[in-house]
Amino acid sequence: MPDIVLLVFEGARTEPQILKNLNEHYFKDGANTVIHATFDTHIYTLWDKVKEDEDQDLLEIIRGINDKKRAELAEISRDDVSQIFLFFDYDGHVPEASDEVIGKMLAHFNEETENGKLYISYPMVEALKHLKEDIDFKDTIVEAKVKIVCQERHENYKQLVSNSTSYQDLTVLTKDHWNHIILKNFKKANFIVNNLWEKPEYNEIHVLNQNDIFNHQLQKYITIHGKVAVLSAFPFFIIEYFGEKEFNLLTNNE
Repeated sequence: MPDIVLLVFEGARTEPQILKNLNEHYFKDGANTVIHATFDTHIYTLWDKVKEDEDQDLLEIIRGINDKKRAELAEISRDDVSQIFLFFDYDGHVPEASDEVIGKMLAHFNEETENGKLYISYPMVEALKHLKEDIDFKDTIVEAKVKIVCQERHENYKQLVSNSTSYQDLTVLTKDHWNHIILKNFKKANFIVNNLWEKPEYNEIHVLNQNDIFNHQLQKYITIHGKVAVLSAFPFFIIEYFGEKEFNLLTNNE
């Protein structure tokens, strides 16, 4: 039986659309069984659960959310799951928001074969499609507390992205679309961490890990300006999971 790879999403709407497309382009060989579960609330509620017992298994935490989750995961034992990946939003707008907690969670969820590996989207999952030809992605930053990005128009971040994207429907992304999105996000991470707007070498991307990205977001944008540089979590998962061969498909010819 193939190993189970468990993907834990914050939400039940956008993230499963992304997974559908990932299955089409990346997990189609069936080498692993990929399943997903949604936590249905923000990252800080997850930390509250973890604090109760840091040795508690993540699978059991998710099962304990409600009867529906318990039923969905009833047939899966922890021994069946070889890797766990978590995808959550920075969510700077929620009352519980805490950069100290983000740091602790990245330290706790830092290994996919143990507690799980955490990936964070800044400011939220819709960052994946915040790309358009006439938008300078290098300098695309938004308020950290981004529930409302324009009080005068009562415009939220999701509405902003819907007017600033070439990728409205995430279920129909092609492999070329993914390669473009991944390249843009790696160049952006390289700019955040190293002030270089260029594709890094594969042997350099270890410094573009989730912890380094967060620390530089904190230093360059959050603490000083109360903003975050828009960045999606999913490109980093794809390259870290599938490795150098996938990274070499990216091209600087834009």
